[in-house]
Formats: sequence, C-alpha cells, structure tokens
Amino acid sequence: MDLELSPDVDELWRKVRVPALDAIARIYNYKYELAEGMVVADPRVEKHGYKTLFDAPPSGSRSSLYSYEDLSGLDDLYSYIKLNPIIAWKFLLPDIRESDPLDVSKVLLHEVAMIPVLLAARYVAAHPIESAIDVSHLRDLFDDQIEYLLSDDLRMDIYVPILGAAVETEGDFEDYSVVRLCDSQRALLGRVPHVSPRDQRMMASATHALKMSNAAASAGGCGSYFELVPYLSTIDSVDRFFEAASLANPSPVGYAQMLLEPIGWFGNIDSNGNTSSVYLLRDYATRLDNYCRHAYPVSADEISRINVYYGELGRGHPSLRVAARRYVAAWNRGDDEDRIVDLCIGLEALLGGGSGGGEIIHRISLRAAVMLSRIGWGPSKETLSSIKDIYNYRSRVVHGVPGPHKKQLLYLDNTPIHATRLAMATLSRILDIALTTNGFHPDKVDDMFLYPVLDAAHVMDENSSSPAT
Repeated sequence: MDLELSPDVDELWRKVRVPALDAIARIYNYKYELAEGMVVADPRVEKHGYKTLFDAPPSGSRSSLYSYEDLSGLDDLYSYIKLNPIIAWKFLLPDIRESDPLDVSKVLLHEVAMIPVLLAARYVAAHPIESAIDVSHLRDLFDDQIEYLLSDDLRMDIYVPILGAAVETEGDFEDYSVVRLCDSQRALLGRVPHVSPRDQRMMASATHALKMSNAAASAGGCGSYFELVPYLSTIDSVDRFFEAASLANPSPVGYAQMLLEPIGWFGNIDSNGNTSSVYLLRDYATRLDNYCRHAYPVSADEISRINVYYGELGRGHPSLRVAARRYVAAWNRGDDEDRIVDLCIGLEALLGGGSGGGEIIHRISLRAAVMLSRIGWGPSKETLSSIKDIYNYRSRVVHGVPGPHKKQLLYLDNTPIHATRLAMATLSRILDIALTTNGFHPDKVDDMFLYPVLDAAHVMDENSSSPAT
C-alpha cells in the first residue's frame, strides 16, 4: 500500500461527501418517522445529537437505529484514510499508534464513519426542516473539521478545577493562570455521565481552576468515539501545581477532573454545540472525598507563594519533588500507619543525603532541628528528640509491631501531639525552607545549615572569652 504524505483536501471532501449525504437522508427519515409516531425517540439524541443514531450496529443492548456500516461510500473513505498516515493515526487504538511503521490495516471503521456522521448531524442541526441539500454550506461545515483531521500539532486550553481551597483571587504566571470558572464550564464539569448526582454536585462546586494554555493535545477517533486526553508531561505539571498548593494550604488541595477545550479544531460536538471534553480521573470518588471536606481561603499572597513552590519543584533538586509527593500522599492516606511511612520517606529525601558520619536517624533529626530553629521552633534539643520519637514510631510500623505504639503520642512543652501530626508539620516546614533556599541540595544540608550554626557558635564563644579592652 502506497501511503500519501500530504492528503489532498478536495479529494478528502469528495470521499466524505457521499456518506455524509446518505447520513443526512437517514437523519431526516428518523425525524419524519418520529413525527409520525413510527419510531420511539432515542433519548441520547437530545443530549449528544443525531450522531447517536449511528454509533453502534442495530443489534444487541447498545443498538442504534442505523448501522454506520451501511453508509454509501464509507468503504471508499475508509480506504482513502488508510493511505494517509496523518489522518489514519487518529483512528487507531492508542497502543497501535506507537507502532513503527504505522499499521494502517487496524484503522477502526466505526470511528472513521463518525467523520461523515458528525458532519451530517451538524448540518441537520443547522437545517432542521428537510429541503434540498445546501452542498455549499455542507462544505463550509466540513472546513471546521479539517483542522482536526490534518493537523499533527493539536492544541487545547486545560482547566483544572481546584478542590479543597476557597480561592479569593485570580493570577497570571509564566506557566499557568488561576482563573474563575464560568457558569457554562461548571455545568459541563457537573454533567459527567455514569457519576452519582452527589459527586456531580461536588464536581461543579469549584469556583476557580488552574489553567494551562495552549497545551499539546492527544486526540483520536471522532464523534461518539472521540477521545481527548492530556499528555503525561502536562499531567505532571498539573500535579506539581497541586503539590505546591497543598504546601501553601492548611489542608490538602487537589483535583478530580479536567476540562479540555480545543483551540481552533474539534473532534466531537454535542447537541448544544459544545466541543469541550471532560477528562475524569479514575479515582475521582476518592479524590472528591479527600479534597471536598474543607475549603480554606487562598489569598493573593498565597497564590504567589504557590507559584514560588511550583517553580522550585520544577527546577530544583529531584528530592524536593519526592518529598512533596509524599507529603500530598500522606494527606490522602486513610490509615495513619501508611501516613507516617510517607512522611518519613519525605524527610529522608530532603535530609538523608551526604556522607556525614553517624546513624542516619540521628543525622536527619539533627539537621531538621537546626533548620527548624531558624524559624523559631523552640529548643533544638527538644525538636531533635521529638523527631527521633517520630522515627521510633515509624520503625515499629514498618517492622510489623502491633499497636498501640508508645511513641504514637508525643509531648512538646507538656502538650500532647500525635506523632503523625508533628511529622506533617515538620515535613511541611522543612519543605518550605528548602524551596525558599537558593540552591538547596540534600547532599549539602550540613554545609548550608549545620556548619554555619556551629561556626557562629564558635565565634560567639571566642568573643565571650576575649578579655575586655
């Protein structure tokens, strides 16, 4: 099979036109039979448009009124698309898209059929009364689909609703913006199918969102089979923002879905003319439970602090990101014993490096005590001892010792505090210091924090022992 490197737009139109005209005739026939009481209304048409009349063969539990396989000229369109890799790529299963060379024999017929079906559905929506087909207008409508079919660099704006925070302001930064969601966006976020009404209300409750502008889009299929997802690099940036936000907030901040808005193209459209897609995370229910318990106010100053954290988590030492991930994971754990393990891993990522002598728990505790003394955490000796107690609790957990554990409840200034709560506060403050210290490196903690304190103490000792002049 000889593949064409650059599809001819006019030829593509000629291939799409024949099945599109057939689909238009069938849609008008459905409207006629519905008006005459000859068929029962398909409830999916009202929500998704006329394309649902064709989205499955007319048999089985998901039967549709018409079979896409019967559309006139569909075989010619299918053969033409298989000759053009730039189009064919979008109509393969995701794992097959990565094959080299591209296996165009596995192009999905039912997804190709949605090209003319979607065009026909849009035409009938614009011309609800049957009359002679306005081929010129049909061609104009097809122009709107060409960008999706022929582009190899699709772009979209991504809106990620912020859960767990009552955002008080908007903000524009280099990599992203924090914006207010409009009513139509919130309505789309709350209309996700196969989700309970309670969860839908929670999904539509966010007032503000993280916006990633002009992000690369991974898209495939068309119409009822269209799928739009962000690339992993974009998801990583989104996760980095929410890690930063959780550090700047007294409770966890997160997300459960994204609203994806194509820029200058589309692969699907609903009965209301909406071309956006909602990307729902598989563990959305757990995320909603974790992030919708509280919504603390987030001021303009805190939005700016989130941006500082976001930048350093991206360009700083990788251990910063490890610690931030573990901090967020600890917030979301349902079991305290899992939580303490996450928090200690986070502390070790930041404070366990270098070649200093001595037992590692003592080194970590000493380094934490020195760093926390800079922000007024009280006597360093007491801080060092309490962090050792945290590790004593963690050690019993990871070695399978059944509870209750003696060091699970600690005392600071004769005030009881749970070891995990102290560990959360410790990791949070250590991360804040690390993220706001230029050039932080886990292998240089002693050079950056411990030795300067010892040197300062030595100078003070010398000055106090010098004879008065």
